[in-house]
Amino acid sequence: MIPLKLTLHNFMCYRDPASLDFSGLHLACLSGNNGHGKSAILDAMTWALWGKARSNQADDLIHLGQTDMSVDFEFGLGPNRYRVIRSRERRGRAGKSDLQLQIWQDGGAGQPTQGDWRAITEPTLRDTEQAIVDLLRIDYDTFINSAFLMQGRADEFTVKPPNQRKQILGDILGLGIYDEYENRAKE
Repeated sequence: MIPLKLTLHNFMCYRDPASLDFSGLHLACLSGNNGHGKSAILDAMTWALWGKARSNQADDLIHLGQTDMSVDFEFGLGPNRYRVIRSRERRGRAGKSDLQLQIWQDGGAGQPTQGDWRAITEPTLRDTEQAIVDLLRIDYDTFINSAFLMQGRADEFTVKPPNQRKQILGDILGLGIYDEYENRAKE
């Protein structure tokens, strides 16, 4: 997965900043003083993809004094470009969440600028979340234990019980395919 563009609305410390365009970058460094939103950018990406960030409650991620938030995250995977739009609206004690998954469709005849987003969202939020995990071939726990070390949780992997560490390593190495082969052989 290659991040391409990130657009935030009322997410944590960000109200409506300009979109972050990552296209063309091969290496990026987030630097700045403590408390200036570096981790919030990474939280926005994980929240868009997996619905998880440093807070366990989505409503806690909404900018103080606001009632809604959204994250629009575009990324490249293989030859395709995808877009995930996750939003949350707070309504009293309850809230409403929405999740959209889209793929870019070229306009044809070699004109990549002539195209549009096509929805590949599943019927339910949970099914769409599973479609994203299937697409990326990585879940949140595997991601934060392998590719992304969260602030203050660098030892996340080492403090897990042995069976969970084994599962995470198996997911990273793609060993689950052998379970599928085993099931097919049994059939």
